Amino acid sequence: MSDLRVPDLNKVILAGRLTRDPELRYLPSGMALCKLGLASSRFFKTKDGEKKEETLFINVTIWGKFAEYCGENYKKGRPVVIEGRLQGNEWEDKTTGQKRSVIDIVADRIQALDWEDRGGAPRGSAGSAPSGQSGKPSPRMIEEPIPEDDIPF
Repeated sequence: MSDLRVPDLNKVILAGRLTRDPELRYLPSGMALCKLGLASSRFFKTKDGEKKEETLFINVTIWGKFAEYCGENYKKGRPVVIEGRLQGNEWEDKTTGQKRSVIDIVADRIQALDWEDRGGAPRGSAGSAPSGQSGKPSPRMIEEPIPEDDIPF
């Protein structure tokens, strides 16, 4: 049998709102570190037609100059898209002695989803530049998810 390697991929993209103001700090080395919380919701209908919402709360870590930008420009409640990778952390609870673990996102890029009244320029669009945008943002159509029992396959 040959040594067949399957490529691994650790990439995540989430949209949601910041659950708290970013916490910017600096390591002894001078490296900037910013921690923030993200709430990402999924809306759906049950088989009985009842509307439901599931919200995922996840911690996000940002490093370097990007961390400084986020710490200085973002606030609680801001809608953003976060692109990055998942990272697991394990520790032992000091009071109970039980092993604990959590999965966080280490962000490579964050894009704000709201707009200021400055000619349609994106606010806090760190990590990317707008291209070909006119003076005003275009309206977004928001569709309800299709219930699973309505999908023909």
